[in-house]
Amino acid sequence: MTTHPAATKALARFAAESGVDSSVTSGLPALFLDHIGIAAFAAAEAESSPAVRAAVDRLDPHGGDATVIGVARRYSPPYAAFLNGVHAHSLDMDDTNRAQTGHPGVAIFPAATADAERLDVDGRTFLDAVAVGYEVCCRIGASLTARSYERGFHITAVSGVFGAVAAVARLRGFDANTTASAFGLALSRAAGSMQYLANGAWNKRLHPGFLAHDALTCAALAETGAVGAAEALEGRYGLLNGYTEEARPDALTDGLGTDWLLLGTAVKPYPSCRLTHGAVDAALALRGTVPEPGRTALLVGIPAAAMPIIGEPGAAKRRPQSVVDAQFSVHFQVACAWLDGRVDWASYQRLTDPDVIAMMDRITVTADESVPNGGGVLTVGPGVSRAVPVPLGEPENRIGDDALRAKFASLAGRVFDDGQVAGIADGVLGLTPESSVRALVRTLAAA
Repeated sequence: MTTHPAATKALARFAAESGVDSSVTSGLPALFLDHIGIAAFAAAEAESSPAVRAAVDRLDPHGGDATVIGVARRYSPPYAAFLNGVHAHSLDMDDTNRAQTGHPGVAIFPAATADAERLDVDGRTFLDAVAVGYEVCCRIGASLTARSYERGFHITAVSGVFGAVAAVARLRGFDANTTASAFGLALSRAAGSMQYLANGAWNKRLHPGFLAHDALTCAALAETGAVGAAEALEGRYGLLNGYTEEARPDALTDGLGTDWLLLGTAVKPYPSCRLTHGAVDAALALRGTVPEPGRTALLVGIPAAAMPIIGEPGAAKRRPQSVVDAQFSVHFQVACAWLDGRVDWASYQRLTDPDVIAMMDRITVTADESVPNGGGVLTVGPGVSRAVPVPLGEPENRIGDDALRAKFASLAGRVFDDGQVAGIADGVLGLTPESSVRALVRTLAAA
């Protein structure tokens, strides 16, 4: 592998010193609002949340001053970041980035929010830090390529810890050398296995929590002089040599500071793996064209790289036993979309529904090399087909401001009353360079 011999230092210098234009940060408040709504709903509704919080209550018995979205109790910053990371990934409805092949927002916001609240930074400082965090995360994910999944790594977690470190380093005013040392320490915390797919386990939901907690730890160590490994990304035993079958090292620095990968971030309309969304969009578009949709056989085409994750013909895909199984089953997602005209959190109440099971049996999933990553094609019969190369929510197929705000209200409304929902949305979307981030974040706790 050939890479820039100082790629880690270049990213560290970028995180510490780069200017961030308002055109880059203008979309971040909307992504922050999306993050808040998901975290609030999951804190109250995700089946994993009570057990996870019970464990953290034991680990952090005295708590602290940091806010957990949608929760009344306050925690120390590392554990608040942990819980916000876990909650915001539990619905699998958080933002995605095609270049990263992962979820940048859930990697960046939890650690950045905890530190911004602690430091009481202004809105401009917060958004600049989030921007460099997103960018570092997306560039490292892009350099790993989707082939990192072939080694069993969850790219959100592996790339995310570096992005979270970058955001925290920016908030704390680290110089480039201290940031590079923090990256070197983060290399030993870069982890996240795809083995959760074996039994629909909660590991994936925990990954952003682990990385947020670890990013704050690595930043604290670097700040006090702990020395991290040099060449964390490009070195002989660095990330790109150990974590992927095929690295793209040029993605680390080509166009750095001018071509912002974060601008390709998408908002998810459905609480499931992004790789299912093209097929779901196609099902929603076609279901009204068939006289008896419940009796129709469907052929779903997805990219070959997506097959092991959402489409291979195993029991977990055809007979999902848990919410996580179903989130990663294109059979279940298309069946619900086809029968109900929607896919939302209530869809998972139909795991054992005979109609959904019968519909899944009428769905055949195949690898189709003509379908781009994230897309899908659905064929109902001769001449009846819909291809969705770009699923709803991508920048070129935007979900729209009204739909984004409606998504937030539907999720946050589980925890907050209508007045609070409107107030939070106005505060986040109206974030100014002079805004107190601490004051805003403290409106996010439950009563």
